[in-house]
Amino acid sequence: MLVELRLATIEDTELLLEWRNDTATRQASLSSSKVTKEAHLTWLQASLGNTDRRLWIAQLEGCAVGSCRADRQQDGWLLSWTIAPDMRGKGLAYPMVLAILNSLTGPFFAQIKSDNMASIKVAEKAGFTCQETKDDVLYFVREAS
Repeated sequence: MLVELRLATIEDTELLLEWRNDTATRQASLSSSKVTKEAHLTWLQASLGNTDRRLWIAQLEGCAVGSCRADRQQDGWLLSWTIAPDMRGKGLAYPMVLAILNSLTGPFFAQIKSDNMASIKVAEKAGFTCQETKDDVLYFVREAS
């Protein structure tokens, strides 16, 4: 399954907000509160202008299926991802994460809530190892290859 990444644009505002405010997405997120349209637009504009952030829309055969983000850290990239609500359970997260890993140079990090089994499995399959658990968050690392 070939998942392709394209850089997000301001035209993705509504789609990204819809995915962000999905109940299951909020439950899996480190920040679970609902986001207003105004706050989301401010965040997206800042994200698109941030040279230390990469924000992508994942596509399968031209159809948007998820989003992913990489934030440059002092010693690597902090990754996060979400699958569109209607595309969950189709095995898209792993190829999406691989696409991120293939587009940047590691090491890579991910912070995943301890009850988010789907993302934990994706991280482990992609070669991440859990280094620490704190306040119900697992801290994963994947060294540069």
